Amino acid sequence: MKFRYKVLFTNLILLSLGLGLVGYLMIHKNFELAKQTQLKNAIVQNNLVQSSVEYELLQLLNSVSDNSETSNNNTDNNNTDNSNAEKSSISASSIAAQLPQIGSRVSSSVRSRDSFFYIYFDGEKVYTDDKSDARIGDTLFKNLTTGNKNYVIKEESQKHYIYVTSQSVIDEKNLWIVSKCDASEAYTLLDEQINYFRLIIIVILIAESAAMYFISRYMTKPLEKLNHVSEEIAQGDYATRVNVKSHDEIGLLAQKFNIMAQAVSDHVDELNDMVHRREQFVADFTHEIKTPMTSIIGYADTMRSLELPREEQMMALGYIFSEGKRLESMSQKLFELIYLRRHDIEKARVHMADLCAEVVKVVEPAYENRHLTIETEIEDTVLIVNRELLVTALVNLMDNARKASEEGQQVEVTGKFVDNRACNILKDKTDIGEAESADDGKCMTAYEICIIDHGIGMTKEQAERICDEFYMADKSRARKEGGAGIGMSLVAIILEHHNAVLSVESEPGCGTTMRILLPW
Repeated sequence: MKFRYKVLFTNLILLSLGLGLVGYLMIHKNFELAKQTQLKNAIVQNNLVQSSVEYELLQLLNSVSDNSETSNNNTDNNNTDNSNAEKSSISASSIAAQLPQIGSRVSSSVRSRDSFFYIYFDGEKVYTDDKSDARIGDTLFKNLTTGNKNYVIKEESQKHYIYVTSQSVIDEKNLWIVSKCDASEAYTLLDEQINYFRLIIIVILIAESAAMYFISRYMTKPLEKLNHVSEEIAQGDYATRVNVKSHDEIGLLAQKFNIMAQAVSDHVDELNDMVHRREQFVADFTHEIKTPMTSIIGYADTMRSLELPREEQMMALGYIFSEGKRLESMSQKLFELIYLRRHDIEKARVHMADLCAEVVKVVEPAYENRHLTIETEIEDTVLIVNRELLVTALVNLMDNARKASEEGQQVEVTGKFVDNRACNILKDKTDIGEAESADDGKCMTAYEICIIDHGIGMTKEQAERICDEFYMADKSRARKEGGAGIGMSLVAIILEHHNAVLSVESEPGCGTTMRILLPW
């Protein structure tokens, strides 16, 4: 189910519940008010009937009392008690006999069209003007006392009636007046209000459904855009973006979605670049292996199949040996490259003057063979590095400087603390903080090693690709010198493990400066 329909149906359910509850409370309140009004009218009717009956009875008792007084004047005083007893007996029987006539007179005077009444004397019904003569239960007479009233509401012939009972005591006998009033108006009003409310709520829900449909459609339109864009991205179109400019949560979601899409696009580009580099690595590696292997196999086959003079045999063996050493060097550097990419390195405190002296000692024989000189200017300090790996990196850089130089030229090696400008370069690429020397105020957070040659140099494009695997700026010169294009890749990995930064400054014909910034 779409989100807009969920919003619509949820809103309809909540609105229906809210309107239903409000309608129920209002209709119930109106019904109770109408019922209370009907009850008050019934009580007034009962009081009127009760008053009328009691008035008629009072006149009857007064007439009986007058007759009794006249009769008592003609008797002796000795017969007073017997006469009073006779009077009492006559009063009770007279009341029972006269109540139907009294009820008839009261009915003709106070009875309304939708009201009736019953007269009960001493537990017996003596009069009613209700032709239906409905059966009255004992509930109306339970716990009834003089001055109080009981009432019940009963449904008879699809109408509702209120029965109200009042009690009087005459000659120690209970006189009950039961009035019956039609209360159907309250229930009719209840039914009409319920039907009207049903009509109103149906109209409101229809109108609200139409309004909420368009509102929810408008509100969820950005979500549909997000869904459409996500489908396009899933199909490989990583350049598409969501154009939502609202400032609510959906707009924020769209912004985050675009950021996520950009991150995915960048990551895909990185993966594609990685795949391309791996494919290029395999192709270059295959090519680099093929060249020495072809030489080795060719010279070996020549020596196996032909009888060569001693001089040519030595030349062939020399080629086989040099190409074999080249394969050995290549395999060793590849192993180190793979190992460093998968493992961390251990570091220790190392004096940089001693480390640079060791590097010079390693490369010095090769430099002497080319009649090259090395000039060093090292400012000693202690850095926390991996001595063996850093020596390997510097030896590779020194070897590249040797290969790029002509006979008789000079290679310069310097080591010193850097100024603020160079230090900021390091801060941009690492998490190293700043500290200042108390002596000269220089930035003391980086140590710079420079290897400067005055050889053939490189173009800007060549300098940018110098750390790619198997990349050689001058392939003929590199192969002649025994290079395979892996050394600078190894240098880059080693410096990365040291949080160091390598920058290359070079111009064709003017030489190259390799600058290493090590955190201090």
